Amino acid sequence: MLPDYKILGITLYYWGYILAFAADFLFNLLWYRKKFGFKMLKAFLATTLVIPFGYGLIILLSLVHKGGINWVRAVLFIPAAVYLICLLLRTNYAKTFDFLTPTACINHGVSHIFCIFQGCCYGYPYAGKIAIWNQEQQAMLFPIQLVEAASILLICAFIVLYAKKHNYNTHGMAYAQHLLLFGATRFIYEFFRDDTPVRWQLSQFQYYCIAEFALGLIVLLVIHFTLKNKALTEKHPLLFREDIDEVTRLKLLFGKKSAEK
Repeated sequence: MLPDYKILGITLYYWGYILAFAADFLFNLLWYRKKFGFKMLKAFLATTLVIPFGYGLIILLSLVHKGGINWVRAVLFIPAAVYLICLLLRTNYAKTFDFLTPTACINHGVSHIFCIFQGCCYGYPYAGKIAIWNQEQQAMLFPIQLVEAASILLICAFIVLYAKKHNYNTHGMAYAQHLLLFGATRFIYEFFRDDTPVRWQLSQFQYYCIAEFALGLIVLLVIHFTLKNKALTEKHPLLFREDIDEVTRLKLLFGKKSAEK
């Protein structure tokens, strides 16, 4: 296990997460924000806010369900957190979510690499050539942490390349893609972990993965159907406009309802 990192007399706990946060900011502020037309301040605030919102969800859900602090639970509820960020910053939901999705992937992927050193998120006992010694368990284990870190970073690359192919105008698809791909891969990786099954030989995290995969698939189908159905977007323009922020959208929606009454 790596020791906590001290600088100027201040102890920085879990510095793998700190490096992940640094990667988030470098990626968003130096490059990705320009692709979505975000100014530096808005990009900085969005990236800053999504971190405590995301990890706040992780901690809250760890209190509701036993099993420790785990990102798998929070993934399902991040859309609600991002919507609150959009209201605070007065940005468009689809555009903001497409911008922030790689942040979630980078944070998860980079921090998961350090699970090897921290001794958490370990796999089953394994004596093969790629086995890694786990100090906490005092055993040679399968390095599932590195496998998951690599796959989530590949998912990130896919999302970014898909956005580039579509001129960074993916209509809110990015996180749905993340839910679909992450749910499918993490479901498989759970079979290589030592997590306790809760029902039908599946762990609680696998049930979350099933829900994430299903939600991602539904959202992708809804977006695809909406983009193909011009009559629907013309009938309900306020619901699908991507040129206004969420506060303005709500004002227009409720203002329209009040006028109709």
